[in-house]
Amino acid sequence: MKMSKSVLSVLTVGMLAAGSALAGPPVAVTFKNLGTADATYTIITNNEATTNVNSIPKPVTTVKAGGADTYTVQSNLSPIANYANLRYTIGGKTCTFLATYVGTVGPGGSTIPKWNNTATPSGGAVCTAKVTSTNISTYAWSVEFTMK
Repeated sequence: MKMSKSVLSVLTVGMLAAGSALAGPPVAVTFKNLGTADATYTIITNNEATTNVNSIPKPVTTVKAGGADTYTVQSNLSPIANYANLRYTIGGKTCTFLATYVGTVGPGGSTIPKWNNTATPSGGAVCTAKVTSTNISTYAWSVEFTMK
């Protein structure tokens, strides 16, 4: 059976739309380097590599002292889940950041959103993670990670 190009185009667009419907709510990430030396974005774990793949634009490799980088991460893991797992180093100091969203089903089928953000320091680093905004309609959120 031969399909016309227009039918294939419609099928392709439909599949792309269905794929994007599976994406979880986006997280807008701002990383701020509060240190006196440059911070380096590093990928070590699979979750960090997946975060990089799901980032638009990609995180910059080096964030100057006093500088910042901003990007959005949106996972295709599930329509009710998303995460961003990032690692930055300044010399021997490291901060590992994790921002997660999971929606659970509540009474009457409503979604109960839960955002979690952590900052794990090592080597004497000082790291913070805080939610700066949430959208209760779309569950998109913004998080700020700082390091010094």
